[in-house]
Amino acid sequence: MKRRQALYRLIQASSGLIAASLLPACETRLDPLFKFNQLNPLEPLPDHLITPIGEFYVQSYALPPDVDINRWQLEIAGAVNHALKLTFKEITAAPQKNFYLTMECIGNPAGGDQIGNAEWTGTPLLPFLKMAGVTPEAVEFAMHGADYYETTLPIAELMRPDVYLVHQMNQVPLTKEHGYPVRIIIPGHFGQKQPKWLVKLEAIAQPKQGLWERRGWSNTAEIPTHSMPRQIQNIGVWSRKHQVSLNRKGDQGWEAGVLIGGIALDKSSPIRQIQLSTDDGKTWQRADQNHPVSPHEWTLWRYLWQPKQPGNYVIMARAESERQTQPLEDRDSMDGSSGVLRIQVTLAA
Repeated sequence: MKRRQALYRLIQASSGLIAASLLPACETRLDPLFKFNQLNPLEPLPDHLITPIGEFYVQSYALPPDVDINRWQLEIAGAVNHALKLTFKEITAAPQKNFYLTMECIGNPAGGDQIGNAEWTGTPLLPFLKMAGVTPEAVEFAMHGADYYETTLPIAELMRPDVYLVHQMNQVPLTKEHGYPVRIIIPGHFGQKQPKWLVKLEAIAQPKQGLWERRGWSNTAEIPTHSMPRQIQNIGVWSRKHQVSLNRKGDQGWEAGVLIGGIALDKSSPIRQIQLSTDDGKTWQRADQNHPVSPHEWTLWRYLWQPKQPGNYVIMARAESERQTQPLEDRDSMDGSSGVLRIQVTLAA
C-alpha cells in the first residue's frame, strides 16, 4: 500500500480521534509567559518576546515527513499560465526579509500554550505567483504539504504582499517539526491555514474544503481580537487552571501588589489598549502594554493590581484593536477561542 493511501485510510478510520486531539494537544504546559522580573512595573516591557524553538507549539495531523532538500520542489500549478517548480536554492536566492509573527493554533483555549512568537526569514510569494500567471477562473489556492495535509484559501489571500515562503525560524533553519525546508506564512490566520512542508500550491476553479475544514473547523480561520491573561504573579493561568490563591505576605503575597500579565492579538490591526477588571467586569482599568511595529506580532501587557482587602475576586481582560473591541462572550469553538478567561482569585487574610 502506498504511503498516501495508508495515511488516508488511517484518517478515515480514526477521524474522530484525530480531530478531537486538536484541543487536548493544547493542554500541555502551565508555564508563566514572562519571567517575574519582566513584570516589574519599573522596567519597560520588551519590544519582542520570542518563543524558543524547543518551546514553540507543534501541531500536525500526521508524523513529520522526512524531506530530502536536494529533491524537494515547490510546485505552482493548476489554473495558471505557466506552471512552476521551484527549488530550495531558487527560493532562498530571492530577496529575503526577517519579520516577527505570532502563530496560534485554532484549538488554543483561553490562555493556552499553543501560541508562540518567532522571527521568521523568507521571501514574498507574490513574485512567483505573478511569474506563474494565475488565470481568471481560479477562485482558491489548495495548499499541499509533504505530509498530504491540504487546506484552501481564496486567491486574493495568497496574493497579498505580506505572504511569505519561510525557511528560517529564530535565525536558524526550520526544524523537521516546524516544516523543514519551507512553510508558508499567511498573516491573520490561525496555523491551520499555514501548512508546513509545503510542496504544492494549486490554483483551483471551484471552492474546496481542506482536511480540518471537512471535520467542522472554520473555513476562514481568521484570528479574532482577543487578549489572554497568562499569569498572576508568577503563577500560570488559563482555561484549565483559573483559580489562584495568594497569601498576604511574602515575595508573591498580595499586600505589596499583584502583577497580572498576558498577551493580545488581532488578525490585522494594532492593539490600541487592554483593559483589566478585578470585579467580574463591573469596572475596567487600562493595562500597560508594548506596541509592536507589526500587527501580526503579539502585544505584551501587564497590570499592577493593588487590592485593599482580602476576599474573592474575578479578574478579566479585554483587548481593543483598531478593528474591533473583544466581545466578552466565553467561547471555545471550532472558529477559535474568544480568549475570555475569568480568573478566580482568593486573597488570604
